[in-house]
Amino acid sequence: MELLLYLRQTQQQKARGRHSPGVQPADVKEVVEKGIQALVIGRGMSEALKVPPSTVEYLKKQGIDVRVLQTEQAVKEYNALVAQGVRVGGVFHSTC
Repeated sequence: MELLLYLRQTQQQKARGRHSPGVQPADVKEVVEKGIQALVIGRGMSEALKVPPSTVEYLKKQGIDVRVLQTEQAVKEYNALVAQGVRVGGVFHSTC
């Protein structure tokens, strides 16, 4: 089992701002390359972070089960998938 934790914004995110347009395909490329089966995205406590359809479509084309939830629910879903033995990645917006 591998855990990668990044407490940073990518250069693309810094240039765009924090919530909109939100999580782009380039933002999840690194975790996709780890060979995950599922990706859980937490949009923040108030669901302020956007996840556009293009990102969901990109993930599905890679054969990845994508779940976009409020962050508290996303953490629970992530833990449940790990307990089931799923190779899962997580992107969690901790505020807003």
